[in-house]
Amino acid sequence: MTGCRGTLPLATSEAPGQEMRSVAKEGSAEEPVVVLDESHFESEVAKLRGRWELASVLNFLSVFEPVIGSNLKLSAEEIETALIKPNSSVAQLHIALLKGIPPVNKTLNGSDAWVTALCKKLAIWWSWVAEGDIPLIAAKGEEICQYKELDSTKRLLILNALCEVRAVQDDTLSYINEALKQGNQISCFRKDRIGGDGNGTSYWYDGNKTIGHRLYREIYIFQSKRNSKGKSFSIPPAISSQWETLATTLEEFRKVAEELSSSKVVAEVDVGKKIENEAIPVLEKLQKNKERQLKRKLRQEMALNDCRNPQGAGVSRSCRTRRPVSYTFGAS
Repeated sequence: MTGCRGTLPLATSEAPGQEMRSVAKEGSAEEPVVVLDESHFESEVAKLRGRWELASVLNFLSVFEPVIGSNLKLSAEEIETALIKPNSSVAQLHIALLKGIPPVNKTLNGSDAWVTALCKKLAIWWSWVAEGDIPLIAAKGEEICQYKELDSTKRLLILNALCEVRAVQDDTLSYINEALKQGNQISCFRKDRIGGDGNGTSYWYDGNKTIGHRLYREIYIFQSKRNSKGKSFSIPPAISSQWETLATTLEEFRKVAEELSSSKVVAEVDVGKKIENEAIPVLEKLQKNKERQLKRKLRQEMALNDCRNPQGAGVSRSCRTRRPVSYTFGAS
């Protein structure tokens, strides 16, 4: 395949937070030195977290886990890393989604064949589930290399579009209908905001123990159009929105809750109380469970080490001081 020489397969993974760059010494024929650029990784994470599509993907994977399959067990951070630097996790995720969209390609389990199958699916569905031009099209195998070269936000748009396609398949719709018949609320599938300030700012809270919990803020910006004399036109103002990920950890949730609770805006105070009463207790419970699991793991490792290296193995018993024995009996 032309244009792909020297590239790594998508199944190759790197440590999270470590972006690799090749730097060759000037005037030297030595192999390039690999430099890990964590600042670039952090900027890419921030860029992804500023997109509502990431929240949409995480919500979809959380809500429809019973339909997709619970074998993925990917956290939000692992998904972010996979979008920034494609690895086996991104392949695993796309394959799981593609298998639920008939007709299923028989070559999905091939190393990178899922990229081609992805392109063919999106070519059919893109105009129905996304806006703008499709970022990736099938090109006789070249799409595999092109996927690796895409910006992380483009890969996010592709993943979100695939989730949208998966959401309209028969098994997904049947799952929704059955859940509603059993008394579940529509809010289980269509997330409601937890509050707002009444001026275009809304707050959203979502997550589960596998993916993690996140707090979002959406700000609507209304831009009225004016003529050269400074007078507003009668046409409706242009509306744009700004999406933010406010918190992903217990400490960040506590910080945001404290800030909102001390706000002078009553609506923001209400949001702060909801975070304190609904989100933080869940996160604290998860944190305690993680700490218990970590302690249990450490105890198991210590016990295993003790079995491998029994105390005193190969060391003779120390000589004990013996008292002299007397065989004479005193008079009774």
